Amino acid sequence: MNLFLSDEQKLLGDSVARLFANESSMLRVRVAESTGFDPSLWDSLVEMGIPLLRLPEGAGGSGAGLLEAVLIAEQAGRYLASVPLAEALPVAALLAQLDSPAATVLLERIRGGALVTLSPLALSGDQQACLPALSVAEAVLVLEGKQLFAVNARGTIGQADNLGSDCLTIVQPEQLELIASRELVASGDSCYQLFQAAIEEWKLLKAAMLYGLAAQAIHMAAEYSRERIQFGRPIGGYQGIAHPLADAITDIDGSRLLTWHAISAIATGDTDAPALVSMAWWWATQAAPRATATALRTFGGYGVSMEYDIQLYYRRARGWSLLRGDPQAELELIATRLWSTGSPFPLPDAGETDLEFGYGADAEAFADEARAFFNSHLTDELRAHAHHSVDGYHAGFNRQLAEAGLLYPHWPEAFGGRGKSPFDMAALQEVFEEFNWQRITAPITNQVGQITMRFASEALKEEVLPRFGSGEALACLGFSEPTCGSDVFAARTRAELTDTGDWLINGQKIFTTAGNLADYIFLLARTDPDAPKHAGLTLFLAPMNLPGIEVHPVHTLHDERTNITYLSDVRLSDHYRIGEVNQGVAVMAATLELEHGGDQYRISYSNMLRHALQWARTTRQGERSMLDDKDVRRRLARVATHTTIARSLCYRAIWGVMHQVPGRAAFGPMSKVFSTEYYRRDASDLMELCAPQSLLQNQGNDLDLVELGYRQSIGMTIYGGTSEIQRSLIAEQALGMPKSRS
Repeated sequence: MNLFLSDEQKLLGDSVARLFANESSMLRVRVAESTGFDPSLWDSLVEMGIPLLRLPEGAGGSGAGLLEAVLIAEQAGRYLASVPLAEALPVAALLAQLDSPAATVLLERIRGGALVTLSPLALSGDQQACLPALSVAEAVLVLEGKQLFAVNARGTIGQADNLGSDCLTIVQPEQLELIASRELVASGDSCYQLFQAAIEEWKLLKAAMLYGLAAQAIHMAAEYSRERIQFGRPIGGYQGIAHPLADAITDIDGSRLLTWHAISAIATGDTDAPALVSMAWWWATQAAPRATATALRTFGGYGVSMEYDIQLYYRRARGWSLLRGDPQAELELIATRLWSTGSPFPLPDAGETDLEFGYGADAEAFADEARAFFNSHLTDELRAHAHHSVDGYHAGFNRQLAEAGLLYPHWPEAFGGRGKSPFDMAALQEVFEEFNWQRITAPITNQVGQITMRFASEALKEEVLPRFGSGEALACLGFSEPTCGSDVFAARTRAELTDTGDWLINGQKIFTTAGNLADYIFLLARTDPDAPKHAGLTLFLAPMNLPGIEVHPVHTLHDERTNITYLSDVRLSDHYRIGEVNQGVAVMAATLELEHGGDQYRISYSNMLRHALQWARTTRQGERSMLDDKDVRRRLARVATHTTIARSLCYRAIWGVMHQVPGRAAFGPMSKVFSTEYYRRDASDLMELCAPQSLLQNQGNDLDLVELGYRQSIGMTIYGGTSEIQRSLIAEQALGMPKSRS
């Protein structure tokens, strides 16, 4: 993955942001509400060359790529620009490709500063059409069948009152002939394809505007939450305010990533590019109105007052999202583009871009290596033994994985690794899931191993790291306790230094998953009971075979075993201490950074979708498969969109840590809360979709993974820090809101 913008792209975004800040102030936006159009702002954009941005340089334009256009659209949305930017930007390049005198004339008019827009919905039968800026534009391009018309009603019709106070007119086809003149611009298959490609570009531009609008509304609400005092504290410190805004900014970040992903896919010729465009548009129509509603509610009663600007964002988010009619119809397009064969779908030229999505060619090759290993070494006996929980652990196969360099390949070579990247590991984990091989013992031991490398003494490293690296030993985590749960720093397990220099440990730990298999427990203990809560803590790596350690099973509804571990007068050498005495917070901070992220959960989520799709393909409903059913297709398309966003959020978290990107502290929590919460919602929906057969367990078919997903997904909103904790972190790190945790 690569999300870095070039210096030129940053400069473009900054320049356009300054223009909109000066020329699209809230005062100017309010003044323009009567017509929905700010002619002075349009003139400023013309002067800057924006309408010709996508026109090739040889034709007098800037030859800019689609990403550059989207960056401009984001800023237009942020400042609620009262011009039909998304409807005008694709037009010049479209006209340049049409071989007709009428197109040439219109293009010359645009070069002279004229406003020409396109209608995002073709004229069809008695369906109403939305014509952007019909009352002020030189022409609106409208497609009817395979004929493209330039419609002109400037000066003969006024702005229609509408929710977003936008410059638009909605008419029946027969009304259009009465209120406007129209001229045939071009016709035929080529014209049709080119116009459809322009509409796909419009979707991405409007999605970008919805992102910019919603992001600004959320930040306005966050700022207000820091200033508004209620019951003696800023309202942003209350979870009822902070958590919905955290969800909103996560959804909106997902919208931006999805739009950028579509651009990257078009540029690289990815077969999923058409579906990604539809996903980006549909998701923006859902996320932006939700986000602006959340932002408005943060202002309380003031939010619905016309004197407050937030209501402008709320109205316009909904207005922009309905310009193509019911957004849910786009789900059918997503399904068609993902799962139907036929002629290719027209797409705009994206130009060159350095954006990259996915884990890259090197990781793909590494995944193929791992896949070949599983195919050759996973015997029938091992396949029968496989299980998603720690019950699927097999000591012999664990050592085989280590010998093949597939257990901890991202470790340094000095510790038995191969120096593989985090993206190599992401690809590897997907292979584990593909072969139903448990992904619990190795990730836990990896987490402990990496902390050992950073904080342990050389002697302790020499003892444990070779054992971990060879696959001979496992670790478990001893953080949570029955009385403190996710508040690990409230640990009561006590470690007292004895006269002999050893530690005497007493207490209990819960959710010590793999504790029944582990050779070591990574133990958080209180070593100074008189110190403040976040001080006086020390970490130890205690051998599990010491006298006084007892492991008792705790079985979960996910068909998994975890444990409660009791420690009674456990005598531990100081050799097993990790980090300095009473300085455990620093060690824990590094540990939790490794834990915060959603990819391990997202992989299970994606696997559930894969099996649900297979069920839909292979299950018959009369003479058709379930995947031919319109409702089934739409619901699966919704899940496919969610999992695509989840993957990008997870990969962004990995990328952010790899490159130490500013703001990365929020990336992991965002990926975790999105992946697990949408997994939970979609698992519930798929259970309904496949009912009543989805109620059955151990059927030996694809619905087993749907039923298991329903049981697993609720726990995944708890593991690794509950969604509530993640939302608090997002609000603090991404939005600068006050702490909503005591």
